Amino acid sequence: MSHSRIKIKSFSPLIQILIFVTIFWIALMYSYFFFTWWSIKDFLLPDLFKGYIYSPLVHIEILIQGIIFGVLYGLVDYIVDITKIRKKSFGAIILIKSIFYLLAIVISMSAVVVIYIAFDIMPLESIINMQSQIPTSFIISMLVYFFLAIIFINILSLINRKFGHGVLYHMFMGTYHKPKKERRIFMFLDLNNSTGLAEKLGHYNYSRFIQACIHDLTKIIIQYKAEVYQYIGDEIVLTWSIKTGFKDHNCIELFYAYQNRLDNNRNNYKSKFNCIPEFKAGLDEGIITVTEVGDIKREIAYHGDIVNTASRLEKLCNKLGKKILISERLYKHLPPNNLFNKELIGEYQLRGKGKKEKVYGIERIV
Repeated sequence: MSHSRIKIKSFSPLIQILIFVTIFWIALMYSYFFFTWWSIKDFLLPDLFKGYIYSPLVHIEILIQGIIFGVLYGLVDYIVDITKIRKKSFGAIILIKSIFYLLAIVISMSAVVVIYIAFDIMPLESIINMQSQIPTSFIISMLVYFFLAIIFINILSLINRKFGHGVLYHMFMGTYHKPKKERRIFMFLDLNNSTGLAEKLGHYNYSRFIQACIHDLTKIIIQYKAEVYQYIGDEIVLTWSIKTGFKDHNCIELFYAYQNRLDNNRNNYKSKFNCIPEFKAGLDEGIITVTEVGDIKREIAYHGDIVNTASRLEKLCNKLGKKILISERLYKHLPPNNLFNKELIGEYQLRGKGKKEKVYGIERIV
């Protein structure tokens, strides 16, 4: 993969968040504006504030604030993700981010004043006079409204991350309330020599080691549009829709991007844990059944032969000395690509299978 494509992959999720938050915040401001204005418009005197509300300037203000807040929101999210703040408790993260978001609101409001003055849209004297006419109750209600909105966005964002990308939406919409068949790709990603490493590091340091590995994987998961199905000890189960997984070979590129990330951080792992992580992966694709399970701890579950085959292929990697193995189904349906070399390794009896399966290796050429 070229350096430019890696950069695009790295920033596209952030750009998507910026666009979504900008649109959401503009919609939020318009909803507040229309509801409050509709309820108090008949009680306002014909002063500068009422004239401003009726003018196009109020729409310019909302758009400017929405864009600036959207950008600042994305930056706050990015900063939290790359610093130690992400390791704090659920409540602490909500509080810290909410403070930053309130500061972002103040900055976006101040920016409107600066832009109005800089471009001669409205003189400073008029702005001061208009602000003096705004009822105190209006300002208080606005601050309370946006503060509660920020808390709600924070909680929703963290819950969505806790469930996994897209899971909360499907649960809310009842997509899998009844079992549903889908065609998907599954990857079982497992740490090499996990037993030996656990004995060497001890359970506490081994847990820290796994945390570090999964943290390095998180951004890769987002970049290559994978969904986390399960964390099973030191094993991670990922899944894609067929369209998303095959696009740009996301389901294969993720593995090699993760390898590159671990290689780049090898000195950090060496200094902290005196060992360097290596992973292996097995992949399969096909029809599975998706459904919601559980009442106390509800989650989306996948049932079918595809999940079992991907798991068996991952276990076969050690025996064959391969980093990544794929099924015949996936081999046949992967779009053509000159970046990978695919080869038939042989036919193997996978545990739990009635007949031998063709197993393929896939390696990056460049």
